[in-house]
Amino acid sequence: MEEVITIKAETRQEVGKKISKKLRKEGQIPAIIYGKGQKEAMPISLPMDEIKRIMKSEKRENTALRIEKGDLKVDAMIHDIQYDCITDRIIHVDLLRIDLEKPVNVNVPIVITGEPVGVKIEGGILDFTTREIRVRCLVTRIPRQIVVDVSGLHTGDTIKVESLAIDEDVKLISEPHTVICSVSTRGKAGEEEAEGAVAAVAAAPVTPGEPK
Repeated sequence: MEEVITIKAETRQEVGKKISKKLRKEGQIPAIIYGKGQKEAMPISLPMDEIKRIMKSEKRENTALRIEKGDLKVDAMIHDIQYDCITDRIIHVDLLRIDLEKPVNVNVPIVITGEPVGVKIEGGILDFTTREIRVRCLVTRIPRQIVVDVSGLHTGDTIKVESLAIDEDVKLISEPHTVICSVSTRGKAGEEEAEGAVAAVAAAPVTPGEPK
Protein backbone atom coordinates (compact mmCIF):
# COMPACT_ATOMS: atom_id res chain seq x y z
CA MET A 1 0.00 0.00 0.00
CA GLU A 2 1.24 3.47 -0.85
CA GLU A 3 2.10 5.87 1.95
CA VAL A 4 -0.60 8.03 3.47
CA ILE A 5 0.84 11.39 4.57
CA THR A 6 -0.27 12.54 8.01
CA ILE A 7 -0.70 16.29 8.58
CA LYS A 8 -1.53 17.97 11.87
CA ALA A 9 -4.29 20.55 11.47
CA GLU A 10 -5.51 23.36 13.69
CA THR A 11 -9.13 24.31 14.27
CA ARG A 12 -10.15 27.54 12.58
CA GLN A 13 -13.07 29.11 14.43
CA GLU A 14 -13.02 32.36 12.45
CA VAL A 15 -13.04 32.82 8.68
CA GLY A 16 -12.41 35.79 6.43
CA LYS A 17 -9.57 37.71 4.81
CA LYS A 18 -8.23 39.17 8.06
CA ILE A 19 -7.82 35.85 9.87
CA SER A 20 -6.49 34.19 6.70
CA LYS A 21 -3.79 36.85 6.35
CA LYS A 22 -2.83 36.35 10.02
CA LEU A 23 -2.56 32.58 9.57
CA ARG A 24 -0.29 32.92 6.54
CA LYS A 25 2.03 35.22 8.50
CA GLU A 26 2.24 32.48 11.14
CA GLY A 27 3.25 29.87 8.55
CA GLN A 28 -0.22 28.34 8.28
CA ILE A 29 -2.51 28.01 5.26
CA PRO A 30 -6.28 28.40 5.66
CA ALA A 31 -8.08 25.33 4.37
CA ILE A 32 -11.49 23.69 4.25
CA ILE A 33 -12.30 19.98 4.27
CA TYR A 34 -15.47 19.43 2.27
CA GLY A 35 -17.67 16.58 3.39
CA LYS A 36 -19.23 13.81 1.37
CA GLY A 37 -22.93 13.28 1.69
CA GLN A 38 -24.38 15.15 4.67
CA LYS A 39 -21.05 15.90 6.35
CA GLU A 40 -20.43 19.60 6.88
CA ALA A 41 -17.45 21.55 5.61
CA MET A 42 -14.71 21.93 8.22
CA PRO A 43 -12.53 25.09 8.32
CA ILE A 44 -8.96 24.30 9.42
CA SER A 45 -5.41 25.54 8.96
CA LEU A 46 -2.44 23.49 7.78
CA PRO A 47 1.35 23.98 8.01
CA MET A 48 2.47 25.84 4.90
CA ASP A 49 5.75 23.87 4.67
CA GLU A 50 3.86 20.56 4.60
CA ILE A 51 1.62 21.65 1.72
CA LYS A 52 4.62 22.98 -0.23
CA ARG A 53 6.40 19.66 0.25
CA ILE A 54 3.39 17.74 -1.01
CA MET A 55 3.05 19.95 -4.08
CA LYS A 56 6.73 19.34 -4.92
CA SER A 57 6.34 15.57 -4.63
CA GLU A 58 5.69 13.27 -7.59
CA LYS A 59 2.01 12.68 -6.81
CA ARG A 60 1.18 16.28 -5.90
CA GLU A 61 -2.65 16.65 -5.61
CA ASN A 62 -3.05 12.88 -5.90
CA THR A 63 -1.35 12.31 -2.54
CA ALA A 64 -3.45 10.51 0.08
CA LEU A 65 -3.60 12.65 3.24
CA ARG A 66 -4.64 11.88 6.80
CA ILE A 67 -5.65 15.11 8.50
CA GLU A 68 -5.39 14.90 12.26
CA LYS A 69 -7.09 17.47 14.47
CA GLY A 70 -7.09 16.43 18.11
CA ASP A 71 -8.82 13.05 18.33
CA LEU A 72 -10.36 13.49 14.88
CA LYS A 73 -8.76 11.82 11.84
CA VAL A 74 -9.97 12.54 8.30
CA ASP A 75 -8.67 10.96 5.09
CA ALA A 76 -8.63 13.50 2.27
CA MET A 77 -7.10 14.66 -0.99
CA ILE A 78 -6.29 18.13 -2.25
CA HIS A 79 -9.20 19.24 -4.43
CA ASP A 80 -8.11 22.77 -5.28
CA ILE A 81 -5.29 25.18 -4.44
CA GLN A 82 -5.48 28.94 -4.74
CA TYR A 83 -2.33 30.93 -5.48
CA ASP A 84 -1.60 34.61 -5.14
CA CYS A 85 -1.63 35.99 -8.69
CA ILE A 86 1.41 38.20 -8.04
CA THR A 87 3.68 36.21 -5.71
CA ASP A 88 2.47 32.70 -6.76
CA ARG A 89 2.30 31.87 -3.04
CA ILE A 90 -0.29 29.33 -1.85
CA ILE A 91 -3.08 31.21 -0.08
CA HIS A 92 -5.85 28.61 0.38
CA VAL A 93 -6.44 24.88 0.07
CA ASP A 94 -9.65 22.95 -0.51
CA LEU A 95 -9.65 19.30 0.58
CA LEU A 96 -12.16 16.56 -0.15
CA ARG A 97 -12.95 13.70 2.23
CA ILE A 98 -12.18 10.29 0.78
CA ASP A 99 -12.63 6.66 1.72
CA LEU A 100 -9.38 4.74 1.28
CA GLU A 101 -11.42 1.63 0.47
CA LYS A 102 -13.33 3.26 -2.40
CA PRO A 103 -11.96 4.23 -5.86
CA VAL A 104 -11.69 7.81 -7.09
CA ASN A 105 -11.32 9.42 -10.52
CA VAL A 106 -8.09 11.40 -10.96
CA ASN A 107 -5.81 12.75 -13.69
CA VAL A 108 -2.36 11.17 -14.05
CA PRO A 109 0.51 12.75 -16.05
CA ILE A 110 2.04 10.98 -19.05
CA VAL A 111 5.80 10.96 -19.58
CA ILE A 112 7.33 9.89 -22.89
CA THR A 113 10.73 8.24 -23.22
CA GLY A 114 12.96 7.38 -26.18
CA GLU A 115 13.42 8.92 -29.63
CA PRO A 116 11.10 7.63 -32.37
CA VAL A 117 12.59 5.90 -35.40
CA GLY A 118 10.35 8.15 -37.47
CA VAL A 119 12.12 11.23 -36.08
CA LYS A 120 15.68 9.93 -35.89
CA ILE A 121 15.85 8.23 -39.29
CA GLU A 122 12.78 9.13 -41.32
CA GLY A 123 12.73 12.89 -40.73
CA GLY A 124 9.33 12.99 -39.04
CA ILE A 125 8.01 15.13 -36.18
CA LEU A 126 6.80 13.84 -32.81
CA ASP A 127 3.46 15.32 -31.74
CA PHE A 128 2.81 14.88 -27.98
CA THR A 129 -0.86 15.86 -27.79
CA THR A 130 -2.29 14.31 -24.60
CA ARG A 131 -0.17 14.93 -21.52
CA GLU A 132 -2.43 13.43 -18.85
CA ILE A 133 -5.21 10.87 -18.72
CA ARG A 134 -8.06 10.14 -16.32
CA VAL A 135 -8.08 6.91 -14.36
CA ARG A 136 -10.16 5.30 -11.61
CA CYS A 137 -8.57 3.42 -8.73
CA LEU A 138 -8.04 3.40 -4.98
CA VAL A 139 -6.26 6.51 -3.72
CA THR A 140 -3.36 4.41 -2.47
CA ARG A 141 -2.92 2.88 -5.97
CA ILE A 142 -2.83 6.09 -8.02
CA PRO A 143 0.18 5.93 -10.39
CA ARG A 144 2.71 8.74 -10.03
CA GLN A 145 2.94 8.87 -13.82
CA ILE A 146 2.43 6.69 -16.88
CA VAL A 147 5.57 6.21 -18.96
CA VAL A 148 5.16 5.75 -22.72
CA ASP A 149 8.08 4.47 -24.82
CA VAL A 150 7.97 6.10 -28.26
CA SER A 151 11.26 4.74 -29.63
CA GLY A 152 9.52 2.21 -31.92
CA LEU A 153 7.25 4.73 -33.66
CA HIS A 154 7.65 5.22 -37.44
CA THR A 155 6.15 8.10 -39.42
CA GLY A 156 2.39 7.70 -39.46
CA ASP A 157 2.32 5.68 -36.21
CA THR A 158 0.28 6.71 -33.18
CA ILE A 159 -0.12 5.63 -29.56
CA LYS A 160 -3.64 5.82 -28.15
CA VAL A 161 -5.07 5.55 -24.65
CA GLU A 162 -6.36 2.04 -25.33
CA SER A 163 -2.81 0.74 -25.91
CA LEU A 164 -1.37 2.01 -22.62
CA ALA A 165 0.05 -0.61 -20.25
CA ILE A 166 -1.27 0.01 -16.73
CA ASP A 167 -1.78 -2.05 -13.59
CA GLU A 168 -4.84 -4.30 -13.39
CA ASP A 169 -6.23 -2.39 -10.42
CA VAL A 170 -6.23 0.90 -12.38
CA LYS A 171 -9.09 1.52 -14.80
CA LEU A 172 -8.80 3.92 -17.74
CA ILE A 173 -11.56 6.53 -17.83
CA SER A 174 -10.31 8.65 -20.75
CA GLU A 175 -11.72 7.94 -24.22
CA PRO A 176 -9.87 4.81 -25.54
CA HIS A 177 -9.28 6.29 -29.02
CA THR A 178 -7.68 9.49 -27.66
CA VAL A 179 -4.26 9.95 -29.29
CA ILE A 180 -1.41 10.29 -26.81
CA CYS A 181 1.32 10.97 -29.38
CA SER A 182 2.10 10.40 -33.04
CA VAL A 183 4.87 10.84 -35.58
CA SER A 184 3.87 12.90 -38.59
CA THR A 185 5.76 13.51 -41.83
CA ARG A 186 7.04 16.91 -42.82
CA GLY A 187 4.51 17.97 -45.44
CA LYS A 188 5.55 18.35 -49.05
CA ALA A 189 3.74 21.64 -49.24
CA GLY A 190 5.90 23.01 -46.43
CA GLU A 191 9.10 21.79 -48.11
CA GLU A 192 8.12 23.26 -51.51
CA GLU A 193 7.20 26.56 -49.86
CA ALA A 194 10.61 26.71 -48.14
CA GLU A 195 12.42 25.83 -51.39
CA GLY A 196 10.42 28.50 -53.23
CA ALA A 197 11.38 31.10 -50.63
CA VAL A 198 15.08 30.26 -51.01
CA ALA A 199 14.84 30.47 -54.82
CA ALA A 200 13.05 33.82 -54.63
CA VAL A 201 15.77 35.29 -52.42
CA ALA A 202 18.49 34.04 -54.78
CA ALA A 203 16.74 35.54 -57.83
CA ALA A 204 15.98 38.92 -56.24
CA PRO A 205 17.80 41.94 -57.77
CA VAL A 206 20.61 43.37 -55.67
CA THR A 207 20.64 47.11 -54.99
CA PRO A 208 24.13 48.69 -55.32
CA GLY A 209 25.76 49.09 -51.91
CA GLU A 210 23.73 46.26 -50.34
CA PRO A 211 25.38 42.96 -49.44
CA LYS A 212 24.34 40.06 -51.66
